[in-house]
Amino acid sequence: MNPEFKRNLWLEISPARLALMPGVLTLIALLAVAMSEHNPRDNLFIACTVLFTGLTVGWGSLLVMSSINNEVTERTWDQQRLSALTPWQMAWGKLFGSTAYAWYGALLCAVVAVLAASTLPGFLSRCVWMLAGAIGAVALHAWLMASRLHTLDLRTEKSSSTAGRLFGLFMALQTLPMVFMVLRSPTDEVLASGGWWSLGLPLPVQSLVLAALMLALGLLALWRSMGKQLMVRSTPWAWALGVLAVGWMLAGFMPEDARDANLMVPLAGVALLATYAALFTESNNRLVWQAVLFHHAHSPRRRMLQALPLWPVSWAMAALFVLLYGVMGINPDQHLASLGNVMWLALLHCLRDCGIYHFFALRNTTRKPAGMTLLTLFVLGVVLPGLVAGSAPELATWFEPLFGLQQLVKGGASLGLAPWLAMAVQLAVVAVLLAWRWAAGAKPAQTG
Repeated sequence: MNPEFKRNLWLEISPARLALMPGVLTLIALLAVAMSEHNPRDNLFIACTVLFTGLTVGWGSLLVMSSINNEVTERTWDQQRLSALTPWQMAWGKLFGSTAYAWYGALLCAVVAVLAASTLPGFLSRCVWMLAGAIGAVALHAWLMASRLHTLDLRTEKSSSTAGRLFGLFMALQTLPMVFMVLRSPTDEVLASGGWWSLGLPLPVQSLVLAALMLALGLLALWRSMGKQLMVRSTPWAWALGVLAVGWMLAGFMPEDARDANLMVPLAGVALLATYAALFTESNNRLVWQAVLFHHAHSPRRRMLQALPLWPVSWAMAALFVLLYGVMGINPDQHLASLGNVMWLALLHCLRDCGIYHFFALRNTTRKPAGMTLLTLFVLGVVLPGLVAGSAPELATWFEPLFGLQQLVKGGASLGLAPWLAMAVQLAVVAVLLAWRWAAGAKPAQTG
């Protein structure tokens, strides 16, 4: 048996707890039946599904996050790193071992819910929803653990509280809808055909497929994040595959007639979001980039890719998708042409933001770059344009090039020249500042 899984079982399971869980759940089930006046089986099914969701989504999520946090606070994480377990063994041992007690109660609820629904209408649909909810809950746990590991600093064993919570919340929102589908009653509407990639799947089956895909991606993210913490180097292929998979899943919900021309839009959008997520949740300091440059000059290409942060990978993918959108666009509609210009502007805007972040990240100081970056973006994108928008609207674009989108909103045929010139000027200024910051990196470190 996996030693990490066995250790977590030893910590979580005891004879007293094994007896306590079914006893408490039985009392709650009896209360639900006693409160029912007309259909006790239906009430029992609803009560068990609510308990199932609370145990998995609520308690299970707390347990899976605590499995990492407790190791950090109790200063046993270094011992975990020194173990002989592979990243995958450590990942699934913690994922299923830390939540074993919650799943023990959840599975008891699921069995009772299935038995209660055996004589109710839509029995098969209810079972599929339960299975989709269970898989979605495991996916949620995998994403949460992966996000905690991803934001855990290797040297200080601390993570950015703001970035970590936002990243975990973003991942949770992708799986929670599938988990809460368990609570829906099977009706004609629920059994209607879904529209994902025009497969015509019933909605329960469609949700089950999406939950399984999110679980696969969550396990991939967990494996990669665990490997990072266990000092097992890998190239960013898993990150790139995840970006492609999420973009492809979102593209499946687009209208079928627009999918061929606009397939690259969700792919590029997900890649840009992944760029920002990686930028604010990874270390991008001077040591990281010095390692990249060193391996580029003296090591095989694979070693350089292993040291490379993830945001350049995401940004390069977004650039490729935007380029393919322009090359493969088969619809000559003016709206699609304008959308292509907006995508290019957003791509350059993201590159500018990455440069601003690195201007603060490359400082010889212990202060975090995220706060100053967000403040700078707020001043450039909101405060300064707002000050000049009333008296000189054309100047707002020079502070925030995305203000040029007003031309399209007003019915214009293109963005005009000002947004592109403004973006070029800002990129040039950021490049000069980055070069100056890098050259000044030999100065003694400051702690203030």
